[in-house]
Amino acid sequence: MTQQTVIETKFGYIELLFDITDLLSVTRVNSRKSSDTIDSSIVDPVIDCIAGKRDGSGIPVRLIGSMFQIKVWNIIRSLQSGEVISYSELARRAGNVRATRAVAAACGKNPCPIIIPCHRVTRRDSGLGGFFWGIDVKRELLTREGLKTSSDGQNIQPDLYSRF
Repeated sequence: MTQQTVIETKFGYIELLFDITDLLSVTRVNSRKSSDTIDSSIVDPVIDCIAGKRDGSGIPVRLIGSMFQIKVWNIIRSLQSGEVISYSELARRAGNVRATRAVAAACGKNPCPIIIPCHRVTRRDSGLGGFFWGIDVKRELLTREGLKTSSDGQNIQPDLYSRF
């Protein structure tokens, strides 16, 4: 049985979909709609993560996707706050150095943005790349993790990016 709730955040309205105790998805929606009553001990950690008060580790997530997508999402989930990785490095860690585009596609299909912090995945040339909630949200998420972007806001500052 799935349950959903909609919360209001600085990123707009976010619908959280749960299956008993596991988070299934985090989706931006246009407006507040009716919500199920869900135990706050399940919802509150997700709200805190989206608000930047904690990271997504420890939040139970049920991943539904291909084996490759799940592998990519688990690698992303293991990244620490403020740690960035390129799409190509992520492909290498997932076991297929030629799968950079498949990694980018997996990031685009991430069912739980911020909880699975795909905003930490950037281009090899230090460019921010994409983010399906918008590049401004990606920039803000990276900034709140202590990373700095170039003056035009399109790249991670080189001295920080060289960490991987």
